[in-house]
Amino acid sequence: MLEIKNLSAGYTEVAVLKDVSVEVDAGQFVSIVGPNGAGKSTLFKTISGTVDAMGGSIRFDGEDLLKVEPSRRAHHGIAHVPEGRQVFPSLSVLENLEMGAFIRSDDFSDTMSQVFDLFPVLKEKRRQPAGELSGGQRQQ
Repeated sequence: MLEIKNLSAGYTEVAVLKDVSVEVDAGQFVSIVGPNGAGKSTLFKTISGTVDAMGGSIRFDGEDLLKVEPSRRAHHGIAHVPEGRQVFPSLSVLENLEMGAFIRSDDFSDTMSQVFDLFPVLKEKRRQPAGELSGGQRQQ
């Protein structure tokens, strides 16, 4: 499903990743662990296309991701969601959640119901500005 071979990437001319190879099959979970500065974020940013590869390849379902614009990668279900509590503060909680589904053409009401089942406080606060949520609520 996801095949990374000999990937090198970094910032300007400094390679943070050198010859990284990873394979993830359908239904498989893989964890990337390491200390600060090891290149975990750079790897994910390169997969999502926000950092350019300096060498190697990234294939998803056989397609060369390095030839796919980052905005199109989201249509494959590939995105980088940085950690933190970033929300669009002036949009409602519901509008923030809807932003995550903007590329979907189907009715995502079932997914929204699942989100509200997992995080009932978001359902309660769905009409208020997301900027008014506590830090923990923003992480949800």
